[in-house]
Amino acid sequence: MTNTLSRSPAEVREVLYEFSLAKEVPDAELLDEFVRRYPEHADSLTDFAVALVVDSLRREKADEPAIDATAVSPAVSRAMSTFQNALYANRATQEAKAVQRTAMVSLVNPFDALDRQAFRKLAKDLNANAVFVCKLRDRQIDPKTMTKGFVEFVAEKLRVIADGLATFFAGDGQATLQPQFLKADEKVEVKTKQSFEEAVRSSELSDEQQRFLLGL
Repeated sequence: MTNTLSRSPAEVREVLYEFSLAKEVPDAELLDEFVRRYPEHADSLTDFAVALVVDSLRREKADEPAIDATAVSPAVSRAMSTFQNALYANRATQEAKAVQRTAMVSLVNPFDALDRQAFRKLAKDLNANAVFVCKLRDRQIDPKTMTKGFVEFVAEKLRVIADGLATFFAGDGQATLQPQFLKADEKVEVKTKQSFEEAVRSSELSDEQQRFLLGL
């Protein structure tokens, strides 16, 4: 197989040149290897691989009568199908990994990394107070009522990705008491989530703070 390729950004022509030297006639395995290393050139690599196979087939049949250049032979169709399948399989794998990463983000509470001082600083940075930030942390606010500007604002202050934070907010709220601290005949009260405006209005914020948050 080929030597390990540089993982730094490469021009298309350099990647295609390296690909052409790897094997006289490329196969799906080789294409998959290059696509994984250079996903930004996946389409160019696939087209180039098909072209190399077609050229190889034409050389093998050089002694046969000329064929219609616009016709697609069964061999060419098979080559295109093979390489397209390899490309699609690679893309499906990458998409599955992206979904998995999103799912992992949703399990992480970005507020957990804050100590008491950082928690208070966040409240100040958000022009809010600890009561309101606790509601965010415990997912007591209906995320469907939050504005995009507000989520992006909080994400910026937390230094996290807005989409990941939105995914976290969309999760279930945390119960105030865990089952092990309850008596046998007691049940955990599941509170209905507040709307964003309700949460702002009921968090003992000043009029200026309320206007600021609701205006995001």
